[in-house]
Amino acid sequence: MPQLLRSTRTPLLLLATLLLGVAPVSALLNIDGTRNQIFVFGGVTFGYSSNIFSERDGRGDSTVTAQAGADWKRRAGIIAVDSTLKFDFLRYREFNDQSTVNPSFTISFIKAEGRTTGSFKLAAYRESRADSAVNLRTNPWNYPVSLTLRYPLSQKFYITSDTGYLHRSYGNVQGLVDYTDFTQGVDLYYVYTSKLDLFAGYRIRLATTSLDQNSQDHWFNVGVTGGLFSKLTGNVRVGYQIRKLSKAGSGQFEQLNASAGVSWPITRKLMLRLQAARDFSTIATGASVDTTSVALNADYTLNRKIFLNAGVSGGRNKFLNDVADRHDTFFGWDTGIRYQMNEHFQMGASFSYVKNWSSLNYADFDNKGFSLDISTRY
Repeated sequence: MPQLLRSTRTPLLLLATLLLGVAPVSALLNIDGTRNQIFVFGGVTFGYSSNIFSERDGRGDSTVTAQAGADWKRRAGIIAVDSTLKFDFLRYREFNDQSTVNPSFTISFIKAEGRTTGSFKLAAYRESRADSAVNLRTNPWNYPVSLTLRYPLSQKFYITSDTGYLHRSYGNVQGLVDYTDFTQGVDLYYVYTSKLDLFAGYRIRLATTSLDQNSQDHWFNVGVTGGLFSKLTGNVRVGYQIRKLSKAGSGQFEQLNASAGVSWPITRKLMLRLQAARDFSTIATGASVDTTSVALNADYTLNRKIFLNAGVSGGRNKFLNDVADRHDTFFGWDTGIRYQMNEHFQMGASFSYVKNWSSLNYADFDNKGFSLDISTRY
């Protein structure tokens, strides 16, 4: 117990300092009216995971995470700006070598008026997580960049462009490789009704790793977006994808793939959400994976202050060009409750369980997790 108290002392002091420091001035700065606003936020999460490395011989540990950060919002002229800077201080009770500080920064420029609209976003962040594809904890730096544009061709047609760049660096961790990709997608939309649009699109993705493992993806797809049926809204995209691998692990793989995200408000209090996807991905070792996943979530508003949620998920990962012919199947569920006292203070608790069945013995595992969090925002 003394060791746990010592490990939580710094995060608690950070949160207390933040709360005491901002409360007298409401922790909201209106620099020049509503044109430039600064918000500050902070929180503490107490958690436990029974398998922090996502491996067969699972080792569990408890954690304390303190978060502190600030948002800057600018609404002046034709370009709006949103920016966030935050720090996550993660501390483990037993596995002290896994403790870390994860900073993140994002800035977005949004143009919502005029003939051409869109957004440009830059980010840099470090994340710490149990990677089930390589069965260990990773802590990479990520540098994503994205540009989205929309241009109307006529009253019935418009075109969109999605450009993306990502560089992920694992440092000098043995067995892990740095990853870089460039993505360009173009979609042509047709306004079918006032609530539903049809579209056809193409996406190319070029990726490389620090071991010269190169891949090239081509995805031809069609879909719908907007009001699908009655109260059902969202987007559904299906198509045919080709991945070409060169140099290390050469080969070509083709498949039908899809992505979908739909919402169904059954009542004023109950909302169902479905997310599904099939796509190629590249994991931390540079290997390619054919990934299929489905998740169903339910959100229930008990009253103005208490919110409940629950979800189930599952899927399959097939590792391409793997000499052991590895394939994993996973299933999980989670549930939680959140209490929102007001716009400045909230707290919540959650429980989750995941089971991974793998053709490789060391990758067959399960994990149970619990967390309790308290947060504030001004």
